[in-house]
Amino acid sequence: MTESNDASRLDKLAYELELAKKNEEHARNHRLDIEQQLCDVVGVKEEGSQSSKGDYYQVTTSSGFTRSLDQQKWEEVSKRIPQSLSANLVRTKVELNTKQLKSLQVLDPAHYTIVAEAITTKPKKVAVKYERLEDK
Repeated sequence: MTESNDASRLDKLAYELELAKKNEEHARNHRLDIEQQLCDVVGVKEEGSQSSKGDYYQVTTSSGFTRSLDQQKWEEVSKRIPQSLSANLVRTKVELNTKQLKSLQVLDPAHYTIVAEAITTKPKKVAVKYERLEDK
């Protein structure tokens, strides 16, 4: 009996989540449409920001580019420019290898404890996935 009640509750909550996601998508599409209309009114620079004021609102549009580096190509081209230039153009980002960290935690807890002093750990938001089952 409880299994049926639990299944009914699960189906009800999953259905509510499905509806909420559809409403969220509709709201997102509506927001994007309004943003596009505002871009048409205010204008958009190729890179940078541009503002326009109304009686009640100021709207600013900002645009730019995402730039990434092809490391292999960089190795080639950096040799053709002065080192004083290349040294300031590319930064090296140090990041944590979480797979190795998890292995260290299991295999060598003493060293993990030392390493953990330099790491901040925060929980992620729990992901909830739903899938509609078609009638059979």
